[in-house]
Amino acid sequence: MKYCKKCLMPDTRPGLKFDDDGVCYACINFEKQKHTDWEERWKQLEKLCDKYRGCNGDGYDCAIAVSGGKDSHFQTYVMKEKLGMNPVLLSVGNIEWTETGWKNINNLSDSFGCDIIMFHPNVNVARKMFKKAFEKLGSPTWYMDYLMYAYPVRMSMQLGVKLLVYGEDINYTYGGTYDKETPSAMLQPLNDVAKPVWDIWFEDNEISKKDLEAIKQPSIEDCKKFGLDPIYLSYFVPWNSVHNYEVSKKYGFRHLEHEYKREGSLDNYDQIDNIPYLLNPYLKYPKYGHSVATDNASRWIRYGLKTREEMIPLIEETDGKLDQGIVDKFCEFTRMSHREFWVIMDKWYNKELFEQDRDGVWHPKFKVGTGLVK
Repeated sequence: MKYCKKCLMPDTRPGLKFDDDGVCYACINFEKQKHTDWEERWKQLEKLCDKYRGCNGDGYDCAIAVSGGKDSHFQTYVMKEKLGMNPVLLSVGNIEWTETGWKNINNLSDSFGCDIIMFHPNVNVARKMFKKAFEKLGSPTWYMDYLMYAYPVRMSMQLGVKLLVYGEDINYTYGGTYDKETPSAMLQPLNDVAKPVWDIWFEDNEISKKDLEAIKQPSIEDCKKFGLDPIYLSYFVPWNSVHNYEVSKKYGFRHLEHEYKREGSLDNYDQIDNIPYLLNPYLKYPKYGHSVATDNASRWIRYGLKTREEMIPLIEETDGKLDQGIVDKFCEFTRMSHREFWVIMDKWYNKELFEQDRDGVWHPKFKVGTGLVK
């Protein structure tokens, strides 16, 4: 286990590569932004919008995949306010909304004057799948993640809208199989956020193939035949989560602080619309030795807001904390006991990175910023 020399991302993160100097590609690719001709890329985006603007008469000329968060506000601001497009916002609903999250998704429609078409997940299937995916993959939100990838594509095609706008290219930004910078988001479903496994869900006959039909995405061939043009907005404009948050506040976006105080995160404005969903990002900690606080800190270091030395003690204090509210709400939704929950959680600890004491409590074998301690 080694850490990036500039930020605090470890090489245990799947897909993250390092150069010969020990710097991760997330830092390297962020530095490239400083030398990118953003004026030229903005012109490319304007030209792309000119191609589709008014293509459906007075109807929608683009679609934006949104959750209601800060980046969704920023995307809608760019496409509607700055470029004058007429977008439809496509969203997948939550199993359980925070009050703040529900206000934010509605604020998108109100502040920008946009229609939102939302797919509400099958609650019965979601309950079964959350539990199965937690136990079998250590990725409890697999069902929701697949749905969030599939729905905007399927609905765009049903509406006859060809320009589909996503926010950040996480494969390029943070490392992944398809990590070449590109404006096209055609390969986004292959970025390994949701692993392409299917047959394991049908083994006990509790879930049928019909139950998961809604989460299947059209093939790349079908998308190309339709003429779908999915893009990453982060290719055309500099992407900075803190900046996006500051812009979104001007259009009514609310942070979570006045409703709920989270453990395990250094900010109060990212992934705030659904508390049980947050189990998924936490699970990076037992599996890979880093979680949300490391993500927060590493971004802030790249942005020049904090130093590596400043963030190490904050990660050590915060990253391994699993918010009790996440556990309670996840168990309530899946109808698991807390004892069953922790038995399953134990199986996802990486024994190369953690060790159990005689009472079954897990302890890290590594020091943040340094690696494994011998």
